[in-house]
Amino acid sequence: MRMNKLIVGLLVLGLAVAMIGLAGFAKNHNHSNSVSVQDKISWTIQGFVELNIADTAFDFGAIPAGANEVTKENANTLFVYSNTSWSLTVSLSGNGSDHLKVGLSTYNGKNDAKVGVNYSLFNLRAMAPGTYATIVTYTVTTK
Repeated sequence: MRMNKLIVGLLVLGLAVAMIGLAGFAKNHNHSNSVSVQDKISWTIQGFVELNIADTAFDFGAIPAGANEVTKENANTLFVYSNTSWSLTVSLSGNGSDHLKVGLSTYNGKNDAKVGVNYSLFNLRAMAPGTYATIVTYTVTTK
C-alpha cells in the first residue's frame, strides 16, 4: 500500500509538471508568432510667402490749398502669410511719386504678419495744380 501511495504521488507530480510545461509552451508559442517591421517616413517643407493688400486703391482727395504736407496713418494694411523669415520692399512709379512717402509698421518678419501702411505727401507747394496718381508696388521676399 505504501508503494501505491508512492506511485499515485509520482503520477500526480508528473501530471502537475506536464500541465505547467504545456502552459509555458503555449504561452511562449503565441509570442513567437509576432513579427514587426518599421518604415521610416520623411518629407521636406519648402519655404513660402504670400502677400495680400486690404485695399487696392487709396485717394487723399482734394488737398487743401497751400498745404505742404499731408499724412494718412493706417491708410492700408498688408497681410503676409509665410512659414519662414521675409522682408518687404516698396517701389513707386507714376506722376507725383517723388512727393509720396510710404511707411510700413515693419519691413521684416517671420511667419504670418499684419503690416500697417502710412502714406505721406510732402513738398506739395512745389507741385503744379492737377491730379496725380502713383503706383505703389509692395514686394515680399523670403530670406
